[in-house]
Amino acid sequence: MLKDIIKKEILDHLLSAKFLFMFLICFVLILLSVYMGVSEYLEDKKIYDDDVAWDALAMQPPNTYSILLEGALKIHRPPQPLGALVKGVEDAAGRVSLTNKQEVSLNESKYESNPLTAVFGAFDLIFVVKIVLSLFVILLVHDTICGEREKGTLKLTLSNSVPRDRLLLGKAIGGYISLIVPLLIPLLLGLIYLSLHPQIVLTGEDWQRLGLIFFMFLLYLSVFFFLGLLVSSLTMRSATSLIVLLFIWSVWGIVVPKASVLIAGRMQPIPTSNEIYTQKALFSTQLSRELTQSMQQKQQELLKKYNVTSTNSPEYQEFVKAANEMSRELNQERTDKVKENTARLDRDYLMRKDAQASLAKNISRISPASAVTFSATTLAGTGTDDYNRFWKAVMDFKPVITTWVSTNSDLRDEKGAYKQINSSTLVGMPQPAIGPEKLDRLAVRILPDLVSMIVMIVILMGGAYFAFIRCDVR
Repeated sequence: MLKDIIKKEILDHLLSAKFLFMFLICFVLILLSVYMGVSEYLEDKKIYDDDVAWDALAMQPPNTYSILLEGALKIHRPPQPLGALVKGVEDAAGRVSLTNKQEVSLNESKYESNPLTAVFGAFDLIFVVKIVLSLFVILLVHDTICGEREKGTLKLTLSNSVPRDRLLLGKAIGGYISLIVPLLIPLLLGLIYLSLHPQIVLTGEDWQRLGLIFFMFLLYLSVFFFLGLLVSSLTMRSATSLIVLLFIWSVWGIVVPKASVLIAGRMQPIPTSNEIYTQKALFSTQLSRELTQSMQQKQQELLKKYNVTSTNSPEYQEFVKAANEMSRELNQERTDKVKENTARLDRDYLMRKDAQASLAKNISRISPASAVTFSATTLAGTGTDDYNRFWKAVMDFKPVITTWVSTNSDLRDEKGAYKQINSSTLVGMPQPAIGPEKLDRLAVRILPDLVSMIVMIVILMGGAYFAFIRCDVR
């Protein structure tokens, strides 16, 4: 009996014009998103390779001398292969950082060169799944129960010896199979295209990440599938069910993720980057004034100490030596205090920024759209956490390369002056710690999103069951 119900449900969907339209749209959009994503990734990779090659050429002697001393060493953020499917913040985030920047920042984002990208957003696979496919799920299941109730076929079916729970199970299985068909076929074709492309190399871990991403996609669509069954069981008419579902879809999938950012900003405000820069500048200016006053006062004390009467006297030479030493110590003290204040402000800013981002994520996780976005971008290496990892790696690298340049004896001659640098000098030059995270760490990070969607599915599935068991089929 269950097999017959499933077969009937599948045939009803497959033979409908609605399903054919949905399948064609999904087929075109999924393959188009994969093709466009691959093309954009190859373009980004070419730009990255060209920039790295150009910087390597620029680092050849004698240019190496000025690049290292002036701190003009560039650090490039490499594009992620899975960004071809899940863009995340790839377009919005900057791709290049300079070590001579007073404030660490990433520049040369795609939004700078093409502002329309920011207006319309990225067209990638997660957009198709999150917006288009979830909407199609609603169109597919909104009349599963109430539609048959309107036609009178539900009452006729239950007049036979068909248990309600078995009927609901058959409809759920048949409807879900009909749902994943238009998703899996173009996805498989897209993966074949991705795997056969000669310029894209995916490791075994990349394929595991892809598998987890598609699993999260299925969970996301399952949320809206069982939501459709629940609302269809609670409403009497198909039109009512569709309106209710569209309202929930718009609030749940669009309003909540955007509102969570605003709410977190109100609850945990953080200073802007300009405010942080102003605080640092004010501290440095005030310290410079205090240093100038202190130097003037100590110079007067030194003049009295050495009893300088003439610039040609031996006492004057002693005074100059002591004044220079005093000036060097005060300047070093100022530098240390500025570094300490900068580190303190940066640390406080990062802590407050991370707290605000964490709050916004936790609030937005009541939306399955946020959960699937966070999990997919995390697995693809294109999420905000990966951007922050690169940003922090640049921050950690800046003092390392500065210390290496100032303390490396190979860069100076016997008199302590900087000399011309050859290629062998750069063998021990430190490199920024930039690399992808391991899959086991990513799995831990996506666990809250995985759990939240599973909880939603269980609640909606149980709600649909009890609603159908108790509904009036007349």
